[in-house]
Amino acid sequence: MRPLRTLAFAFLVSLPLLAQSPAADWRTIETPHFRVHYPAESEAWARRSAARLESIRERVAAEIGYTPAETVDVLVSDPVADANGMALPILGWPRLVLWTSPPGPESTIGHYSDWAELLLVHEEAHLVHLLRPSRNPWRRLVSRVLPLSPIALGAPRWVTEGYATVVEGRLTASGRPNSDLRAAILRRWAQAGKLPSYGRLATDDRSWLGGSMAYLLGSAYLEWLEERAGPGSLRNLWARMTARHARSFDEAFEGVFGDSPSDLYDRFRAEITWRAMEAERLLPVQEDELWQDLSWNVGDPAVSPDGKRLAIVLGTRDLPDRLVVWSTEPDEKAEKEWEERRKEILERDPEDVPAERTKPLPHEALHTLHARDGVEPTMPRWMPDGKSLLFVRFEPDPEGFLHPDLFLWTPETGEVRRITREADLRFPDPSPDGTWAVAVRHRHGFSQLVRADLATGEVREITPPSVEEVYDRPRISPDGSRIAFVRHREGAWRLVVRELASGEERTLAPGGGSSPRGGGGTHPTSTISSPAWGQENTVYAVVGDRGFIDVWAFPLDGGEPGPVTRAAGAAFAPAPTPDGLFYLSLEPDGLDLHRIVPGRAAVLPDLPPELAPIIRPPSPTPPEPFATAEVSEDRPYGFGRQELLPLIGGSGSSSGGSFELGVRGGDVVGRLDWLLLGALAGSDGAEGGALAAAWRGWPVEVGFHLFQAEEIDLDRRGAELSARWDRRWSGGVLRLDGRALAGQVESLDQEIASLSAGTALFRRWGSWRLEAGIAAGHESGNTDGDRWSRSTGRVRFGLGHDDTRLSLSWSRGTSSDVRHAFDLFQLGGVETSLLPESALSGRVFVPALPAGTLLGEEHESQRAELDLGFLPAPIFFERHRLWSESRGDWLSLAGMEFRWSIAPIPLGRVPALDIRLGIAQVLEDVLEDETRWWVATVWRP
Repeated sequence: MRPLRTLAFAFLVSLPLLAQSPAADWRTIETPHFRVHYPAESEAWARRSAARLESIRERVAAEIGYTPAETVDVLVSDPVADANGMALPILGWPRLVLWTSPPGPESTIGHYSDWAELLLVHEEAHLVHLLRPSRNPWRRLVSRVLPLSPIALGAPRWVTEGYATVVEGRLTASGRPNSDLRAAILRRWAQAGKLPSYGRLATDDRSWLGGSMAYLLGSAYLEWLEERAGPGSLRNLWARMTARHARSFDEAFEGVFGDSPSDLYDRFRAEITWRAMEAERLLPVQEDELWQDLSWNVGDPAVSPDGKRLAIVLGTRDLPDRLVVWSTEPDEKAEKEWEERRKEILERDPEDVPAERTKPLPHEALHTLHARDGVEPTMPRWMPDGKSLLFVRFEPDPEGFLHPDLFLWTPETGEVRRITREADLRFPDPSPDGTWAVAVRHRHGFSQLVRADLATGEVREITPPSVEEVYDRPRISPDGSRIAFVRHREGAWRLVVRELASGEERTLAPGGGSSPRGGGGTHPTSTISSPAWGQENTVYAVVGDRGFIDVWAFPLDGGEPGPVTRAAGAAFAPAPTPDGLFYLSLEPDGLDLHRIVPGRAAVLPDLPPELAPIIRPPSPTPPEPFATAEVSEDRPYGFGRQELLPLIGGSGSSSGGSFELGVRGGDVVGRLDWLLLGALAGSDGAEGGALAAAWRGWPVEVGFHLFQAEEIDLDRRGAELSARWDRRWSGGVLRLDGRALAGQVESLDQEIASLSAGTALFRRWGSWRLEAGIAAGHESGNTDGDRWSRSTGRVRFGLGHDDTRLSLSWSRGTSSDVRHAFDLFQLGGVETSLLPESALSGRVFVPALPAGTLLGEEHESQRAELDLGFLPAPIFFERHRLWSESRGDWLSLAGMEFRWSIAPIPLGRVPALDIRLGIAQVLEDVLEDETRWWVATVWRP
């Protein structure tokens, strides 16, 4: 992870991504080997999954050859409205995280008999595979400190993800290994010579779908290895990796398969490349028009009602997606300019040979809608008047969880109007009169078709919500009487047309069974998606056939369905026009936009099954259904099961240091976090003890901090109560907090009580980011019978830009009616975990300087930070001045500092942590030209 320059923002936004809010109505179900925790709204999905967990565990263990003894905590959530899951194979306390939103059929994980079962099999395979402990005594001892198995520590990502993918395919007879899309991707990449090298197989974030190759190509490589070495060879690999005789992954691999993983991968890559080229030789070729050469992420194209404009979402590797509008008419100006450039080249040098044009000229965008505050537009559809576009943005709610909502954009004026809020709608399609739209709603594990009023945002259901059925991409017929959509039911996707008035339905393509083929034959299909209404009562849809994915036409008058494309890789997202059809074609660098005049494509010939995996392998025999067990009644989550983790921290610097040792306690959801810490210190450090806790089971977080600490020759003790409220929106976070402190400074015979409040704001506009805060407090006390009070205030401001990676910040603090040196602002020192924030209101921590380097009633600071990328940490220049009457001189320093911050991660038993590591030179004062260093950790509940 890169050093985080905006530490407060990282703290504010990272917690919601781990699970649903701790303040939600959490419930718990227990089975013999699982504790399933879920928000009450997701009960139906969670109970249905929990009923199959034990059966899935047994099957996975039998397949892998190991049965872990640990009880697994399972968190059911849906923080970003996306299909995913996560396994944490931590020895002694493993976790599973399951997101309820289902994938659509066009996803790489869209081929499933049951989404929850596929997700559970894949993630449970990770746990069973990666929880196998070492039989080596030394490694077992090390695992008590670093609780990970040799496989989890030593196996490359392509092994761990690829093997879980192999298991998902074997135990469900679906999944990626049995899908059309895996075959199409491997075939097209091989034909283009773009299969990744072994060094890029585990992960490659610089290539499109590079991160998916660990699943897709990794699983195919493992299947090839086992076919080559015989059944059980993968089990032998895991046994060698966990043996008493310690081995690296490469050593264990070579002992089973006879050669290194990289050398055998080269052979595997050569073989499937040959198979892909053989398939290309046997495949009929269809000529069509490459309308636009694209790259990276591309959304479904949408053609305006008159066919003259096309809207599409375009993405790049490093920038947010944008929604563009193109004209579908020939760009005569661009053609003329291109010809003039060729003519100019020949005029300057008649012997030159101008480049031949093999691709269409780039289309100039008529209008562009950029991401707003990092939230990207997606899923556009033209309104019937052809003047506006209905689209979707995934917007955060006040707690930071994402919800897809409907928006309306008028390109000519640039106006964007929000239609729904937290409605969880996707794939909208407006009615012919433009007053409402059909859409899919995925919420809490339920899926359904709904209609949304485009004036009021009111949502009404068309079909009842279901956890057993999944809906995708509904499209309204031109006359507004019917809806075409795909639905996952009884283990397969099907293309369905529904009469709106009567609810009567007609199935056009029985996915998972037999899909029509040219010549009257049939063949099982695994892909049906993306319906679109064409001319003359025809519905187009994407159909998979033996690993080839094409657009098919389905006449509603009883005519025979058939393919209209014959893509080398895959064809997606048909968008009919009055005189043709746009579609997206799969290529290794992204999806290209093609156009054809619909007609009958050539029949796909029978291909030898030996060409798998670049064609879809023969359909496996469906396994016995997973057993469904009775699950216990749920119970309120309450405080949750408290778990402990030992902590080590502290600080060291040129001025001294401290050593902190303690324990963190808390629950897996994060409702209650607490720390018990003790510290020993040398000079310029803090020693003592603290007990701190945070309760997040209410909308307002409540904290408590009891402390006793000796620092700067002051013995301080006391208690702090705090409350904090956060509100999030796209591109911004607002925080309000208040604190009350009661304490003593024994060395001064001083009693103190204080109240403080503050607000912090983070805001992002495109590449710009703003951080601002204001805090105020009032403190009163009694020193040797002398009652006193003082007020403090502080303002801070920071501005940064991603492109330059430059951050500028400014801070100003003031206090009034100061009676004692203890009450002055103090510059220098390193922050400690022992003291709460309100006890530190007068401290200005600069770890390069000794504590108390400067004192004053007023403080001002400036800092500039530049991240150059090639350095291990950003470089900085900062300066401070403190004064009581007249402004003092600046004290400046410059250096390099790595700063990292994480919010509490209850899933991993980790509290909030700040780390600072740096080196600097002081440019003024008595420490001038002295090089200073520091390292510090601060724990918070």
